[in-house]
Amino acid sequence: MRNTVSRSVVLLLMGCLFSSLAVAQRGSLGIHAGYMNPKDTKSTFMVGGMWGTAIDEAVDIGIGFDFIHKSYTERTKVADASGPADINYGTYYDELSYSRTILPIMLEIDMKIPTSRYLGYLIRGGLGYSFLWSKEENYKEKTTETRNFGGFGWLASAGVYYHIGSRSTFTTDLFYLSNTVSRDVKETKQGLPVSERVDLSGLGARIGVLLDLR
Repeated sequence: MRNTVSRSVVLLLMGCLFSSLAVAQRGSLGIHAGYMNPKDTKSTFMVGGMWGTAIDEAVDIGIGFDFIHKSYTERTKVADASGPADINYGTYYDELSYSRTILPIMLEIDMKIPTSRYLGYLIRGGLGYSFLWSKEENYKEKTTETRNFGGFGWLASAGVYYHIGSRSTFTTDLFYLSNTVSRDVKETKQGLPVSERVDLSGLGARIGVLLDLR
């Protein structure tokens, strides 16, 4: 059921994107990079973008996404040794490895509030769906587990923009993502559903460039 809902949401968002592009007289493409601190996962860097259409000189609407990937390994040191030329080295074995990929997809609206010819404030808001793919490998137990999560959320941000060219704009903003993803795992003896949840909510910061594709 959850996978069906996830696919339906993605198809709906993609339909909104293609519909907006079909009627758009002005298009915009944004790319950005940043850093995010989710509540239930480790902080990490992120990259993303936005593709949409300009409603007027101040408002853009479109589809935005962020790609967040983090992998790490738990190691235990088992020995120390000395090599040639006074080089010291240690011997380690890997116990566990983790891999996390987070993909929020949002229907976004951007509003620019100019304070001068080139500079102004930037306000963003978005509603959408986030995916979390998690892979855990236990080398000691020789087991591998993959978990897929999904859930609705919203995003809000505020920042500034600066026109660096006739069709290019530098942007920087602080944002907050409110999003909890989950997956159904089993049922109790009484038939009650049991789920696992991961809170991806947290603060972050981004810098990027917005290109006017007229």
